[in-house]
Amino acid sequence: MHSGPNHPPPPPYVMLQDQGAPGHYPGPHGRNPPRFNGQYRPNGRRKNTCLRCYCCFYCCFFITLVVIIAAVVISFIIINPRVPEYKINDFSVKAFNLTPDFNLNAHFVITVKAENPNKQISMIYGKGSSVTLLYSGKKLCSGQVPDFTQPTKNTTMINVDLKGELKGSDFGGSLGESLMEKMKSDKIPLTVAVRVPVNAAMGKMHVLKDPMGIYVNCSMVVNNLSQPDKKVGISDTKYNFDFSYKFKH
Repeated sequence: MHSGPNHPPPPPYVMLQDQGAPGHYPGPHGRNPPRFNGQYRPNGRRKNTCLRCYCCFYCCFFITLVVIIAAVVISFIIINPRVPEYKINDFSVKAFNLTPDFNLNAHFVITVKAENPNKQISMIYGKGSSVTLLYSGKKLCSGQVPDFTQPTKNTTMINVDLKGELKGSDFGGSLGESLMEKMKSDKIPLTVAVRVPVNAAMGKMHVLKDPMGIYVNCSMVVNNLSQPDKKVGISDTKYNFDFSYKFKH
C-alpha cells in the first residue's frame, strides 16, 4: 500500500519516551541499572551475618576461657595447696621370733608422722590402705593406716600395728640366713611401704570425686629386732614419695 501525497512516510524508528525529558528514564532503574542480578545483595548480607556470628562465638569462648583460667589461678594463689609430708618417727619391736628352721613370727609398731601444712584444706584418709615391712623385697609383716580426717595446719602421729607369720618354706634359704647375719651386726636394712587413699576437703565439701593414692617408701637401717620393748635406733633413712590421681590397691 503506498502513501498518498497527503500522508508522509512513517519514520524509520519510534521514540517510546523522551530521554531528554526531566524525570523520565528508560527502564525500572532509571539511568543506573544494576550491574549484578538482584540476588547479590541478599547473599552478601547472609555471609556478613554468619561471619559476625562466628566472631561473636569465638570472642565469647575466648573471654570465658580467660575468666576460667584466671579464677583457677586466683584460687590456687589464695588456697595455696601443699602436699602433706610423712616420716617414720618411731619403730618398736613387740615380738620377733625367728627359729633355726626359719619360721618367723613378727609384731612391730611403727609411728608415722603425718603433717598437713594446708591452711584451708583438710585431709581425709580412707579405707583400703596398707603398710608393709619388707626385708630384701620379702614381706615380713603388714598393717593398715586407720581411717580418719586430719584438720588443717595439723600434725598427727599415726600408730600402725604390723603383724606377720612366715613359714620356713616361705622364708628359708639364703634370705633367712642373710637376715640372721644382719641381726648379729645390728644393722638390718628394712623398707616400709605405705599405700593410702587420701581425699581433700574444704569445709564439708570433698575436693576430689575419687581419693587419690599416696605412696611412700622409706628405706632405713635399724639396730635391733630381737629385743622386744627396747628402743630401736633408726639410721640412713631415705624416702621415695609418689602419688596418682586415683588410688590403686
